[in-house]
Amino acid sequence: MKNIDRIKRSFVVGSLMKRSVPAFILLWASFAFSEDFNADFNRRYQERAAEGKFSQKKYPEAREAFSNLAATAKDPMDKNLWQARIAAAVGLQKGKLEEGLALAKAIDDKPYSRYAQMEIMFAAGDYKGIVSGFGTDDIAAWPLRRLTTVAGDSKIGYRDEDVRSMALYYRGYAYYKTGSGVAAEKDLEKAAEFVATDCQKVFVLSTLAAAEGQLLKNKEKAFAGYMKITHIRGGSVWDGAFMFSFLNAADYLREQKRYDEALDVLNRMQATRGGKSYNRGNWQQEQDIAIAKTLAEAGRIDEAIAAYRQSVYFQDSDLISQAYFALGELLAKSGKTAEAIAAYNKIIASEKSSSVDKVKAKTALEKLGKPTK
Repeated sequence: MKNIDRIKRSFVVGSLMKRSVPAFILLWASFAFSEDFNADFNRRYQERAAEGKFSQKKYPEAREAFSNLAATAKDPMDKNLWQARIAAAVGLQKGKLEEGLALAKAIDDKPYSRYAQMEIMFAAGDYKGIVSGFGTDDIAAWPLRRLTTVAGDSKIGYRDEDVRSMALYYRGYAYYKTGSGVAAEKDLEKAAEFVATDCQKVFVLSTLAAAEGQLLKNKEKAFAGYMKITHIRGGSVWDGAFMFSFLNAADYLREQKRYDEALDVLNRMQATRGGKSYNRGNWQQEQDIAIAKTLAEAGRIDEAIAAYRQSVYFQDSDLISQAYFALGELLAKSGKTAEAIAAYNKIIASEKSSSVDKVKAKTALEKLGKPTK
């Protein structure tokens, strides 16, 4: 195929040279651009394929792919990048954490070296080690270093992350897990400034909101963070952090008795999920239960019952007992005793119900004057 292309090019170039020198120059430039473009495209394809193996936890294969990229790197900094990825691919393999850390420490470039160490320790859950080992690093002052695309945005395509964004996220998350709310907030706010892809921004902002709500006890800031996430264009229905932001924002609004606003957020969650059949069950039950809770607290009991009835459509779910309990309680309060009894019996009959749930269901039946054996 390459020979055929060369023959075609030679024929066209020869013809244009006879007719017009400027035309020949333009055509030659287009060929050169095309070759450069193809080379860059192929390189990017190899990078994404290598990262794909890494994300699938095929670490030996990822290491081989990263090694090939390092061997063909055009400049030392690009080679440092792939050495950092090699270190991670080794360090995340079972029993090879120390080997991976040693490879990371041996990288000449400090940002890549420090980042690679943090990535390995983060994957191992060594949050105290990250805080003690990198707590004094001025990560935001590091020079820009390219990090291959962690994820693509649905609206803007692929973008490279900056090593600083992920290093700040790893340390910020470590602060969050070790209970340092102020330090976590500082790192995660800065990480959000550097982050390139919407997918990574969701993770950063969701951790930031959790730190503000759980550690700093600032529910208003946490709510604002979750609301910000719900408006991120590149959020994915397959991303738990993104979808939970809708539920967390609605929870806050429900606590404030701002029921209409809570329902608006949940309706946006529905619109984000879309109506495609393959997505029918994805987050549907969580959403239905949240809507039902909101309607019940707003005093719209009949609508709440209808929402709970819709939520129990998915029988093979860990949330099924929760849904049936709430449904049974509303039915009982509405004087629909027979239907309430049926709901509690569903809990007892379900394989998904725990022994504790079944005991609670039997107790509820006894209160309704329907003792069970």
